[in-house]
Amino acid sequence: MDVWLEGKKVRLDPQRALGKGGEADVYDLGDGRALKVFKRPEHPDYLGLVPEQAAAKARLAEHQRKLRAFPTGLPARVVTPQTLATDKKGVEVLGYAMRKLDGVEPLRRWSELAFRRAGGKASDAVTVLAGLHRVLAAVHAARVVVGDFNDLNVLTVGTDAYFIDADSFQFGAFLCPVFTEKFLDPLRLDPAAQALTPARPATAESDWYAFAVTVMQSLLCVGPQGGIHKPKAAGARLNAVGRLLQRVTVFHPDVQYPKPALPRATLPDALLHLFHQVFVEDQRGAFPLPVLEGLRFTVCASCGLEHARAACPTCQPHATVVATPVSAARGQVTAKRKFTTRGVLVHASAEDGTVRFVYHADGAYRREDGRTVMLGALDPSLRWAVQGDVTLLGQG
Repeated sequence: MDVWLEGKKVRLDPQRALGKGGEADVYDLGDGRALKVFKRPEHPDYLGLVPEQAAAKARLAEHQRKLRAFPTGLPARVVTPQTLATDKKGVEVLGYAMRKLDGVEPLRRWSELAFRRAGGKASDAVTVLAGLHRVLAAVHAARVVVGDFNDLNVLTVGTDAYFIDADSFQFGAFLCPVFTEKFLDPLRLDPAAQALTPARPATAESDWYAFAVTVMQSLLCVGPQGGIHKPKAAGARLNAVGRLLQRVTVFHPDVQYPKPALPRATLPDALLHLFHQVFVEDQRGAFPLPVLEGLRFTVCASCGLEHARAACPTCQPHATVVATPVSAARGQVTAKRKFTTRGVLVHASAEDGTVRFVYHADGAYRREDGRTVMLGALDPSLRWAVQGDVTLLGQG
């Protein structure tokens, strides 16, 4: 497919691909911009997929009008279309050029426990969320709705948050046709729904619902629909649709709270009550910014738990450190402590019965035998893997 931008033909080089989504491919233009090219119905990714081909055709047809009418004056933290990419005649819109962000992490990373253990701080998450709150409020002030607000459509650079995929924003007569189930406001569903398919358009209030989901995930590493529904009567167990329609959230007594998630008690009661009001009682409206800005996280000197309460929820305020047994037996399993550090374990795996790992301590990343892999401060954006004595490192 030939694509023209600013009167010049653009070569779509696979080596310069930045990302591949369900609706478009993104390329690095090499001048501080990225090019988003929408997939046509005949795209190889849609081969034999008739519904996807029809959706691509409809999407392209709407973009011919929508992108030419895209609103101006949106906040700088929204990555908007700058220049339209077209066919040679400049008639058919095929995509658009936009600002390219460098050194990014998807907002979803803040809800990953591994990221938090590797140095991602709750206080930084609060800074990200407070900034995102201001951007969202400014988007709404411009009479625009995000629509498909989710943790992959927001990228972070440090603690600055940016909305991407702005072509799906809702404004004027152009509705947002896409959604992400985990962030779907149940008030958009038909009460008799059998699937998580919205029956009502997105609104500013459904954006704020998704924002509340984002806050909860970023601070607890679990969303309102997380956990496992385990009612006493086996036949009463609800699927995802039933849980959402009946507001059976992770706070419900019949829902098993996921072990990997951070304890609810790490957050102040006022915030937990707000989550209950939004996810169970259907309270809507802008998320109260003072609740976010008032959070003060600290690390318990006794147990190391990061929390936003006046005192550690798992310790007495002046608890002393209790020695941990070297070994413990439970049932048929005996656990023996092989290693301890005041630093942070960032990766661990087992190879043929041998435990191999990477940890950070005293300003360096080290292997299980203590040898230094790399000097530097703890960086949650780094990704680690080990294969024998070889240590693999990636970033972003």
